[in-house]
Amino acid sequence: MGVVSQFWEALTCSRRRSDASPSSSSASPKASDPTPEEKCGDKFPKASEAQVIAAKELKDKGNEHFKKQEFEEALDEYTKAAEVNLYDASIWLNRSICNRKLEQWDDAATDAEVAMELDPSNIKAYYSRALALQQLQKYDEAVKICKRGLKKQADNKALLQLKADLEKAVLQAQAACPGQAAALGAAQCPTTAVTHTTTTVADIKQKSADMLYKWQNGEPDEKEREGYKKMMVDMFRSKYEELKQRAAEAKSKRSALQTDQYEAEQKQGLQLTGGHRPMERPEHVDLPADYMKPVGRLTVEQLAEFNCNNKDHRYMLSVYGYIFDVSDRPDKYNPDGPYSSLTGRDLTWGLFAGVDTVDYTNKFYDLFKAKDQGKDKLAGLCSWLAWYETEYGTPIGRLEPWTREATLPEPPLDEIEEACTVM
Repeated sequence: MGVVSQFWEALTCSRRRSDASPSSSSASPKASDPTPEEKCGDKFPKASEAQVIAAKELKDKGNEHFKKQEFEEALDEYTKAAEVNLYDASIWLNRSICNRKLEQWDDAATDAEVAMELDPSNIKAYYSRALALQQLQKYDEAVKICKRGLKKQADNKALLQLKADLEKAVLQAQAACPGQAAALGAAQCPTTAVTHTTTTVADIKQKSADMLYKWQNGEPDEKEREGYKKMMVDMFRSKYEELKQRAAEAKSKRSALQTDQYEAEQKQGLQLTGGHRPMERPEHVDLPADYMKPVGRLTVEQLAEFNCNNKDHRYMLSVYGYIFDVSDRPDKYNPDGPYSSLTGRDLTWGLFAGVDTVDYTNKFYDLFKAKDQGKDKLAGLCSWLAWYETEYGTPIGRLEPWTREATLPEPPLDEIEEACTVM
């Protein structure tokens, strides 16, 4: 009997699913019959102290595998932990998150349901189940789960956003650009359209995984770092240039900053009002006299002088240490543009984490030190860098902190996906 079956077998209370269909039995309960709550009480059987300790040791082993992105091994340890202590909600939630990483959506949904049953106050369990149901295209059920979670924590940002996305029937995460028409001739977001070419984003990410695998037990040297970034940027750039050519042939405008570099959880962090939508390029722009003039190496303070309010209207920003002149898009970066607050800043950490607020700019970490999720996010960041090069041309300078990335501190990965962190 599998561990999930063991749990449901052990759980004799009839409250295992609040939204389950009624029992097939037609017998009506008698007034003297105890209610489910009276029969089982509010608590589940308690594990012994020895079981709790043993299960925690197994769970900790699973967490170590998870941090190394060894999800199969992590799942094995979490399963062993659950077999020792069936009634620890955190173990089941970790199994759910791990199954999501493995794209085993049915199992992820079931494990999260068990976690919800054991700990109805665990908001992450509701979120994990709703995300899994979304991937299974069970949108109505996912909305119900979000509503149940919001009854526990009405202001939970992730659940509120996920519920809104589900109710608007947005396409599954990373499948299409949100809010952008798919009609013939409409500009597609870069990564979505890349999937129609011979080399797909999945292929590129696999190459990313292959390269980073050998670095997981040690830090890469400077040559390896630069080689990895160059390879990734070159591959993405070639595809974006192909898309740009197609758009030109169709007399289409270039697309706005898009969001499908991010996983479903990360999209909850995107907040800019008016941002992340198609914006047609202005017909005429009065460019500053020194537009695209190289600036060399700048400090963070020097870059800030080119913010949205500078009198020369020369707008700059940095992506992974490469400075771009974005003066040709005042509709985006001037004081009235949706990205005005990002002008004159380094956007790297926000693009890596999937959060577009000002407090996620000008943060500098060695992204190669990421113990969890750094592999895929680094590929996505290189994709952004390639996109900016395709959209705004050759970088005009470098930002000083990124010239010494290996000396920067380890990134705080809890800022990337708090709702997805194992417990």
